Amino acid sequence: MKSLNLAAAAALCTLPLPLKAAVAELAVAATPVVPRYAPRLLSAEEAIRDVVLLRRALEMVHPGLYRYSSKSEINAAFARLEAAVSAPITDLALHAEVARLLAAIHCDHTKAEMSDELTAFRTNNPTHLPLRFQMIEGRMIVLSNDGQAGAPPMGSEILGINGMAVPALLLRLAPLVSYDGTTDQAIAAKLADDSDLMGDDFNENYPALFGFPDSWQVEWKLVGRTESTTATLRPIGFAQWTALAGPGAKYRSEFYNSTTWRMNGKVARLGIDTFVNYRNPVQATAFLSGFFAAMEEAGTEQLIIDLRKNGGGSDDVPVALGRYLIDQPFTWFKPLRLRAVRYGDLPQYVSAWGDRDALFNPPLDSFKRTDDGWYERIPVMKGAVVSEKDTRFEQKPVNAGRFTGRLTILSGPRVGSATTMAIAQLKEKAGATVIGEDSSGSAEGPTAGRIFLLKLPVSGIKVRVPEAWNRNAIESFDLGKGVAVDQLVVPTLADFEAGRDRTVGVAQGLLTTNTETAALTARVLAGDWTGTLDYRDYTDDTRETLPTVMQSDGHMLAWTFDDGPGKTVRSSETWVFDGSGKSLTISMGSNAPDQWRVVESRASAKDDSITIVLEGETLENGRTVIARKIVTRDGNRLRITKQTRVAGEPFLMRQSYELRQ
Repeated sequence: MKSLNLAAAAALCTLPLPLKAAVAELAVAATPVVPRYAPRLLSAEEAIRDVVLLRRALEMVHPGLYRYSSKSEINAAFARLEAAVSAPITDLALHAEVARLLAAIHCDHTKAEMSDELTAFRTNNPTHLPLRFQMIEGRMIVLSNDGQAGAPPMGSEILGINGMAVPALLLRLAPLVSYDGTTDQAIAAKLADDSDLMGDDFNENYPALFGFPDSWQVEWKLVGRTESTTATLRPIGFAQWTALAGPGAKYRSEFYNSTTWRMNGKVARLGIDTFVNYRNPVQATAFLSGFFAAMEEAGTEQLIIDLRKNGGGSDDVPVALGRYLIDQPFTWFKPLRLRAVRYGDLPQYVSAWGDRDALFNPPLDSFKRTDDGWYERIPVMKGAVVSEKDTRFEQKPVNAGRFTGRLTILSGPRVGSATTMAIAQLKEKAGATVIGEDSSGSAEGPTAGRIFLLKLPVSGIKVRVPEAWNRNAIESFDLGKGVAVDQLVVPTLADFEAGRDRTVGVAQGLLTTNTETAALTARVLAGDWTGTLDYRDYTDDTRETLPTVMQSDGHMLAWTFDDGPGKTVRSSETWVFDGSGKSLTISMGSNAPDQWRVVESRASAKDDSITIVLEGETLENGRTVIARKIVTRDGNRLRITKQTRVAGEPFLMRQSYELRQ
């Protein structure tokens, strides 16, 4: 009956009972039956065979196995995996444990893919969450849905999924997410969007932990409202899911069809959503020539390159950019380093692109043996002319169309791999200013090269194992980090609701840093306010919402909370900046004060939109956590959101005030 619309249901009520039953049976029969996946149970002996092969392959091949995690930490991760397979285990559960182990390596090119059987099931049957989301201010905010009745609308917040509060669910999924080094800002981005896997890490890993749901029970509410709604939604197929609007680039997009540009006066903006240029390759320097020629003719003074959706891809595209942007000959990569060049019987379990004999049996004189026992590939030029693909040889700038004006790059946590290396190169060699959020990936260079796809023979799970360490030819980097921005711009819920892109605004000089943060904050907070307080319950991460009133003179905030019939709670806090306006102390009664540093402070030209971002540490339920507080004011609307996390976790909303004057 749930599949009938309201008019049909009303008509059914007027039918004779026998006919009612017949129509009802037809309605049930018309409802598509989704086949259930029957997890395959592996014996302990079968599972351990896969684990032994996995360990042998990683220890033999992986050039970054102990790069960011110590040998003892990797041994402990393997001990956990071995304990998990000491008893019979399903293929889904084994996939989860393998993903957990691989994530402990902290290499974004090392991750698990589901077996052929599981991939076929997911391709042919609806299993995906029927919506797309983005993590904003530590909340799961809906970007789009498939139009089912009752589905949460764009801009609403997901509170729970299949009976589990969103914070608790995301903290279960986070340890299965692979990322480079200590760039854990990538976790929130990858949970919502990851083209390496079946769309994102949420849909990839949810079934491994919880199985494939017959339906999705989604609890949601509009931001700031007290009431929530729970919708029962059908899963959708992967192809349908990829058609929904998401936070990143179009799934499996390519360089030639994901490049956009626009010119506005003396400012030009080039957007490149991926550097992938190997499925349908184009000659990158020639492809970009028209754009740079148009800029030269227009006398463009500033070029903004938007790479915020770009997770990486081929090296030739960023090298081509370098030829237009770097004013002297440059080298992109240092020689590749490999842990091994002979692999015993391992190739029988491995698939990889290219010539297998050249990959698994390269001439030994193609390498220089290093003092630490590694192999350094000796670059060999193919032909007399260095192309943009010869990334280990000196590249020369182009003569026609080279840009000499001001270069700005927009970055964020979805950026990784070749894109992060490109930003590091252009920042160091072309004087680029980087705006947005710190990239993920490795500025020093990730472990990548050609990826071995290791198939574990019993479970069929496939594991991506990189065979080389790509070393970026730059002078300086922060170990385990991507590229730090020169100007931080934190995306806010207020920006999303207003449909504005403050990062572009900052790049264009329309939003400048406010140097009088103390006065600005006092002006933002002052007044009489009413609204709600949303907060996560410490015991189970469920959401509570209380009607709230705040009175403030700009420094002291007096709160009144309606905690139910006959129960009114009052509290206060004071905000005091130091003389520089860069540090803030928030004192709350007898509690130890929290210390915050100002990381962003901006107001629009008309002063009607203000953003202040604070970061620090605080005690939360007995443990020290990393904290971020975002204060936004748009007209008479004020929001104060506190997010917290520890290393290896995404920021999650702890409490948020939604107030109006």
